[in-house]
Amino acid sequence: MLDSLFSGGGIWFSIPAIIGTLYFFVQIFMGGIGGDAGLDVDLDFDGDIGAGDAPGVEFGILSAQTLSAFFMGSGWMGFAALKLLDVGMSGAVGIAIISGVFFGWLIMRVMRSMLKLQNSGNVSIADTVGLSGDVYVQIPPEGEGTGRVTVVLGTRQREFNAVQGGSEPIPSHTSVKVTDANTTTNTLTVERSS
Repeated sequence: MLDSLFSGGGIWFSIPAIIGTLYFFVQIFMGGIGGDAGLDVDLDFDGDIGAGDAPGVEFGILSAQTLSAFFMGSGWMGFAALKLLDVGMSGAVGIAIISGVFFGWLIMRVMRSMLKLQNSGNVSIADTVGLSGDVYVQIPPEGEGTGRVTVVLGTRQREFNAVQGGSEPIPSHTSVKVTDANTTTNTLTVERSS
């Protein structure tokens, strides 16, 4: 079995396949594909795929993960085409290149999708403007400090620091409406609900 990996042209496919597979498994066992394994070199020449702050943009066309997927996919598929199909060396090379491009593209898309899912849990405090909430810790009059409010944002209840513009404190368990959100200080401005 091992002799067939390195004989009859198989070495041209088996060596890249073994290198790509080993790197892929090292990445998995040392912190995941997107984790910091200390071996990741990103050669991203991906151009205009998305905004710089878009989740998953770091998985570019020439990232270490896509290159390992390319070598793994092209190596094993080229080797299989050479040994199992009657296509000759040029046919096996064509199948290897097409397979490698497909596997590289696939891993790039999967990683970007996973990072988008991971980042979709992040919410902006600005999304609370217009929502109603309840005072959790009394909110003092304007300029005298902050209190705390709970607001249901999406499907989760969240707590935020809160200030107000009035001269009377807003006691706990009072319904309020969010009128402004300061993203710098992560503080909401609220007023009593009508």
